[in-house]
Amino acid sequence: MVDALHEAQRILVDRGVFVDARPDSRVSARVRAKTARGRVIGTIGSQRPTKTDDQLSDKAIRQVLRQKLFSSRRRGRLWHAIPFEDAAELNDYLRDHLRFSKRVRWLMPNARKIAPLYVERAVRFELLEKRLVPPGLAS
Repeated sequence: MVDALHEAQRILVDRGVFVDARPDSRVSARVRAKTARGRVIGTIGSQRPTKTDDQLSDKAIRQVLRQKLFSSRRRGRLWHAIPFEDAAELNDYLRDHLRFSKRVRWLMPNARKIAPLYVERAVRFELLEKRLVPPGLAS
């Protein structure tokens, strides 16, 4: 990822903005019943390799900030919901997913898993602004 960030810095104009946005493996996804804001009835964690990849990406961001290639303008977390007709459709989705663990940790008995279901997933973001390059130092 460091190489990608260096390339982004190279092609951006001075004060151009690069948005780093990726799923947040530090927070479990929440399974909600009935609506995207309904009651939380389960959670889904991330697979271990995903967490390692995210830690390496975080390290790459810290490195380019330390090198003063970018300055951080804003960072945070947003949530988005993915709808599923029922638990069977959710399980099919998880079976092929590369980031999520393969199983839901249900917090409710089967009778309370009211369809439709929504997976509310965290996305971390950071707005990185290319720092001004003083004249004479441009590559």
